[in-house]
Amino acid sequence: MPRFLPRRHGAALAALLGCLALALLLYHDLAGGTLLQHSPYDSYALQAENWLAGRIWIEDGEAYPWLELAVYQGRYYQSFPPVPAAALLPFVALGGGAQAVPSNLICGVYGLLAAAGVYGCFWRRGAPPAAAAFFALFCAGGSNLFWLSTSGGVWFLAQVLGFCLAVWGIFWALGHTLPQQALAGFCLAAAVGCRPFYVLLLGLWALRGLRLARGRRGALPKLAAAWAPVAGVAALLMGYNCARFGSVLEFGHNYLPEFQRAEHGQFGLAYLLPNLLNLLRPVTLAADGSLQFEHFNGFFFLAADPLFLLWLLAAVRALRSRAAAGGRDLPFPTGGRVLGAVFLAALVLTCLHKTLGGWQFGARYLVDLQVYPLLWFLGRTGPEDAPGPAAWGLCGAAVLFNLYGAVYMLGV
Repeated sequence: MPRFLPRRHGAALAALLGCLALALLLYHDLAGGTLLQHSPYDSYALQAENWLAGRIWIEDGEAYPWLELAVYQGRYYQSFPPVPAAALLPFVALGGGAQAVPSNLICGVYGLLAAAGVYGCFWRRGAPPAAAAFFALFCAGGSNLFWLSTSGGVWFLAQVLGFCLAVWGIFWALGHTLPQQALAGFCLAAAVGCRPFYVLLLGLWALRGLRLARGRRGALPKLAAAWAPVAGVAALLMGYNCARFGSVLEFGHNYLPEFQRAEHGQFGLAYLLPNLLNLLRPVTLAADGSLQFEHFNGFFFLAADPLFLLWLLAAVRALRSRAAAGGRDLPFPTGGRVLGAVFLAALVLTCLHKTLGGWQFGARYLVDLQVYPLLWFLGRTGPEDAPGPAAWGLCGAAVLFNLYGAVYMLGV
């Protein structure tokens, strides 16, 4: 049980979310007062509008040439997994159409909920308020997640909501009641319906759950509660894919004109090495003191998302001191070898894609992979553990760099 009073945690969480909300407000003020605007790149709201009209395709899709719409058998389709569109259904219904949806505000709220989810995971594990706030701030303010949270475009809504659902899935998985296990299954499965490579996180949870349940009395109801929502979400996603494209695994990207023209298709080994090298492109300082970095397909990921750097440094330190991993009762593995291997697998799968996310600040696809260092730290952060000055310094630098990046991209 957590040893810290809920009042202390509540105050720390409120302060954290208040500062992040203020940062988003200030950003949108600098952008010209865009917080409550509908993003023209929000094709999820457009899909929700068409659902409400009884269509699974986008009517008059040719009128939206700036959107990534799949073309299949003469019709236009939203080319991304559908969970973020489902989340926008109430807003479209209440507002009377896609244009009434405040996409930028909704994406910012997703970012705040993601921060709250990270905080809640460490709170539930008994970490002190300073440690819980540290990791929540690092993820939501000191990574590319902050820039993603500033825009309601289709790509950003998917990534921020996916990460939000993933960390809340971890939070609920840390509980022991049947409803909490059901919520964990739903959140983790829904995260896959935002960003498909979260299936690796879902797989880790499944395998760990089977191992922990082996030989335990009453394990079957817990597993059933956990996996019923997963099966339901999976059935809906696969049925929707099949209804649109005749394949349970096809959500539309293969029918984008960009990938139909590509020599190696959407995924291919030819993309692996160039994309890996893109993630190592440095941030340099010019003679006049200005920063130089790439704007397309990412740059040095340890600079863009320094939580990975903290993980690397902490793992080396733990290896040298031969510190044992904690959290053996956790519903996810926390060992460095397992998490490192899954991280590398996710990294390779990501780099097999034709692009690393196109125009961006940093290495936005790797935001999804932050769940793996979070699990590692969850297994090693106890009531007496608090980040030291060097860790706070790295977090502060990460926040400043990503605030700078969000504002910088306004002028690009």
